[in-house]
Order: sequence, then C-alpha cells, then structure tokens
Amino acid sequence: MNKEQFWKLIEKAREHAPDTRDGSDIAGRASALLARRSAQEITAAQQTLWDLMADSYRNPLWAAAYVVNGGCSDDGFDYFRGWLIAQGRTTFERVLADPDTLAELPGVLTAVAEGIGLDCEDMLSVA
Repeated sequence: MNKEQFWKLIEKAREHAPDTRDGSDIAGRASALLARRSAQEITAAQQTLWDLMADSYRNPLWAAAYVVNGGCSDDGFDYFRGWLIAQGRTTFERVLADPDTLAELPGVLTAVAEGIGLDCEDMLSVA
C-alpha cells in the first residue's frame, strides 16, 4: 500500500465517521477497512503510516501542537500527529507546509475553546 492508497483508506474511513474531528472513530474505521486486506497490504499500510509520522516530525509542527494543546510531550506529539493524519491528506499536507494554518481549522478552534486536546493514539496502531 503506497501513500496514495493509504490516504484513500483514510478518506473512506472519514466518509463514514459521524464526527470527523473524532480521530479515534476514524482510526477504528480505518482499522476495520484494513482488516479486509491481505497481510502484505496491512504491513505496507503500517510502513506508510510510519513514513508519514517521520515526514511530520518537525519542530514548527511540534511548536504548533504545543500551543494548541497547551503543552506537548514527545508522546503527545506522536498522538497529535496521529490526529493530524486522521484529518486527511489535504489537512495533513496543508498543516505540514504551514503549521500556523491549524488556527484556521474549525475543529481546532472548537477544541481550543473547549479545552480539548487534539490527539489520537489509536491512529498509530490502525494496522
């Protein structure tokens, strides 16, 4: 499974999620979709996920996560990036290119106003 196929999987999971801000629901749906695939595809999906995690391991993004979440440990940054992946390719790539765009996302504004952290540990283990 390459990045294009992985992002299609995430979009399909998002299509059926009642609240696309809920990364855990999206992760669960993505995991269920992966369960229908071959072991080789599941393994490739996990590698693609870790490639995206490596691509997003950037100081400016960590700083933005720190501000948005009111702090951000190393584990917290992993979980934040899991949430970001659950938001889909367009949002992921946009925020990676300019972490300040997080402030423009409606779900982020709502979460900050309600004191809800943006994280999704479940996304890290969809495979």
